[in-house]
Amino acid sequence: MLLKINGEQVSFSLEKEKTLDEVMSGVQAWLGAAGFVITGLQADGQDLLSVPAGIWGGTAVDSVNEIEIQALHTADMKVEHWQTLDQWLGMFADEIRAPGPVLEELLSNLSETVDGIRANPFLPPGADALDRFIRLFEGVQPADMRRWSPEQRQNAVALVGLLREELSKRIADAAQPREALARCLSDLRARVDSLPEVSVLLQTGKDKAAMETVIGFTDTVHSMLSLVPFLPPDAERGRMIADLTPVLRDLVAAFNAKDSVLIGDLLEYEIAPRMTRLMPLLEGGA
Repeated sequence: MLLKINGEQVSFSLEKEKTLDEVMSGVQAWLGAAGFVITGLQADGQDLLSVPAGIWGGTAVDSVNEIEIQALHTADMKVEHWQTLDQWLGMFADEIRAPGPVLEELLSNLSETVDGIRANPFLPPGADALDRFIRLFEGVQPADMRRWSPEQRQNAVALVGLLREELSKRIADAAQPREALARCLSDLRARVDSLPEVSVLLQTGKDKAAMETVIGFTDTVHSMLSLVPFLPPDAERGRMIADLTPVLRDLVAAFNAKDSVLIGDLLEYEIAPRMTRLMPLLEGGA
């Protein structure tokens, strides 16, 4: 049996797989580990994704000559969504300036668009642009927007422009993830070195300075993590990031509880050592 992925023949050998669903389970796991999602599947020219797997899953492998798979990397899916969103926002800005027949359709898609942004975020941590966007347009009808004053239109277009600026930055970083990550890591090293100071700042009543240090660190970590999907997969790096995530959640909980002792301990004994071990793996990716 011949296996093609995105038009390229892939060398593989069957072990105990006897049916199509057994073969596809293995291929899907292999592609998933590399960050790919199957978007198309044909067996001898027949589209399998359009019918339930129960219909074709039991098909004997030796009765199939060729399997063709289309797969898209999750990072590419993110960028494609951002590019589509940028086009949508551009059209929306045009309709805000001069409302036309497309306005109704764009407003009807507003909720779905916001859900997409939340599922695939692009704004920096702490940014309120999306919240402002929602407040401005939530419940607004086309007739309402057609009555907006020039000042209202100008403010709305400026907000949409801000969203598009952030989108452009993320798309540019995704196109050159190694360069973007190198810049991020330079800042991250300095912030990791400052983490042990947080405990002293908290103990001496300098809560504001401590908070600024932690917020700066967490924002930089967020920026770093947002670039990882665009790097080649690395199992060890993935494991260390997975181990880091719950500790970061504990840090947020400690801040909410104003537990200065736990905050200092987490930063100095849990987070800083993990980041020190993780950064060389990120530098290798950069």
